[in-house]
Amino acid sequence: MQEATTIGPLNSSWDMLSGQSLVTLLALVGTRRMDVESLRRRTKLTEHAFGSLLGWLQREYLVDIVSNLNGAEVEEKVELTEKGESVLVSMLETTCELPEFR
Repeated sequence: MQEATTIGPLNSSWDMLSGQSLVTLLALVGTRRMDVESLRRRTKLTEHAFGSLLGWLQREYLVDIVSNLNGAEVEEKVELTEKGESVLVSMLETTCELPEFR
């Protein structure tokens, strides 16, 4: 059974995170920054669905898009924000018994 995707403002620290949001934030934990297309492939979402998800995560300040000029090419990377990390840690601490991260 597939989990329903809920997109909307965060009422508590993590109650509105969908499964895909969680996958995206978890993918960023190790590197903190990842190429937009690499992250999209990792989530296995279509370009449209990933674009919508990424826009929502940005509006909630959970990720930032960082653009760099590399010669004539613009490189875009998705970066986990402090709020994104905090929401993820809070959710994991609430749902699992984890050692203190901080």
